[in-house]
Amino acid sequence: MIRRPAFALAAALGLTVSLLSGLSVAHATPVAVSLPAGAEPLRNQDTPLATLLLPVGPARGDAVPTRSYEGRVYRRSWRVTGDWSALQVLAPIRSTLVEQGFEEVFACTARACGGFAFRFGIEVIPAPDMAVNLSDYEFFAAEHPETKAVVSLLASRTGDSVYVQLLERQDPSAPLRPPATPDQLRPGGAAPTDPTAADPQAPPAGAGQPDPAERLLAAAIEKGSVLSTGAIADLLTLQGHAPLLDLEFASGSTRMGEGPFDTLEQLAAFLTAQETATILLVGHTDTVGGLDANINLSRRRAASVRQRLISRYGIAAGRIEVAGAGFMAPLGSNATEAGRETNRRVEAVLVTP
Repeated sequence: MIRRPAFALAAALGLTVSLLSGLSVAHATPVAVSLPAGAEPLRNQDTPLATLLLPVGPARGDAVPTRSYEGRVYRRSWRVTGDWSALQVLAPIRSTLVEQGFEEVFACTARACGGFAFRFGIEVIPAPDMAVNLSDYEFFAAEHPETKAVVSLLASRTGDSVYVQLLERQDPSAPLRPPATPDQLRPGGAAPTDPTAADPQAPPAGAGQPDPAERLLAAAIEKGSVLSTGAIADLLTLQGHAPLLDLEFASGSTRMGEGPFDTLEQLAAFLTAQETATILLVGHTDTVGGLDANINLSRRRAASVRQRLISRYGIAAGRIEVAGAGFMAPLGSNATEAGRETNRRVEAVLVTP
């Protein structure tokens, strides 16, 4: 893989992203950041009043030291595809922040941050809008001494992309919206003129939208596997279990294909990084055959996955238990071959973090 040299970075940067520019002038606007041309926006969230925990040091044990800041919080993320390293994407954003007057509070790289403990001890935008490779990420936190704004910047290379998130807290003294007039405060009065004011009859933000785990799982089922690096770790963290949908089992067979299988490698990486974690592997089948036979079959499939984790990836046997559910928990319809194929799977359940 070819990396762009540092001296070519400035020439390659073709995009300055400044989102939410349409906010009311009474609102503080988020900082502008520099990203490579073609950067794909993934998350653009504005919370009028929230708490941002700013990491101020590396992980110590299972905890990350933080400072708490209240105010308007912006959460933004992007995906940059190409031969960029995490640092090549993060460095220009960091420079832009410094030019705007921000002062570094804390910065680190993957292992020096605390690896797994740091990654799961800080706020990370849920997948699929952010992905973190435990061995390849950069972090930067800063505060502006005059405006009192604080930022938390994280960049990580996973697969062929670099994911970037910027969490930003603005000074809580900035007005959230223009003050209401007496008419607007009286029952039956005029409707608020501020376009950002909440409609009391409107559903809550995000209503009707699946949660991040559901979105990630739905994408996995549609594609037949969990594609993004780190997705298995995110699913285990978000919902406590993750399906290994790219494993190959013929109908009625306990023999797993040789692979390699991406989800199994992700699970092995998770277990290697989190040395105290224990899991339960649960086998599932289609509806071909009776229930008792399928429960036995599904347990043997789970046992074959356990053996692969032990023999090929060096995971201690005592950290992995197995069980069989037969066809009692389908993910797809058993009326179609595609659905039956999805149902022939093994799921990892996180028992001990």
